Amino acid sequence: MQRILLVRHGDAAGDDSADPALSATGQAQMTALAERLRAEPMQSLLHGPRRRARQSAEILGEAVGLDPEPTELLEDLTPHPSPEHWDDYSRGRWDWLHETPVEERDEDAVSLDAAWARLTKRAESGAHEQSKTLICVTHAFVIGSFVRNVLGAPADAWLRLPVANAGLTDLRRRPSGEWAVHSMSDVGHLVGLAGTSS
Repeated sequence: MQRILLVRHGDAAGDDSADPALSATGQAQMTALAERLRAEPMQSLLHGPRRRARQSAEILGEAVGLDPEPTELLEDLTPHPSPEHWDDYSRGRWDWLHETPVEERDEDAVSLDAAWARLTKRAESGAHEQSKTLICVTHAFVIGSFVRNVLGAPADAWLRLPVANAGLTDLRRRPSGEWAVHSMSDVGHLVGLAGTSS
């Protein structure tokens, strides 16, 4: 069974627009997750280009013995409706969506859907390897979009899929070839960690 673990970066020390580093809390969150994954055999460790994703991946990489690989497939994008698809979203979300920075908008999630297709292909191509787990460090809306894709859910479903900092989402490929959600935003490794709320 192939497996993809999606990880949201740890807590950041500033506003997203400034490409912040991890905060002390974020570093502690990722260290806790690294301990949880230490014995997990991994195929590859990928991360998005933002600093908080890279630093999160570096902490995980040290624990699992992998060199983190940057990839644009895990960039911080937000699914955004094209003009003809605004009605796919609740009107109560329209003002918020209009505030999405232009550079982060992914119209009708075209780029995110393509990224998911490429990631699953990479995971499936590693089936011959002893290790079949691909770990991807990215952002909340990216993870929500990938999960929406797996579920075949409506375009706006990612908005109803909260993803915690350092949360672990476990996706597995069934013998039939379809991907399924085994768990979503699991934060069991953060229980009792100061400064963290689930």
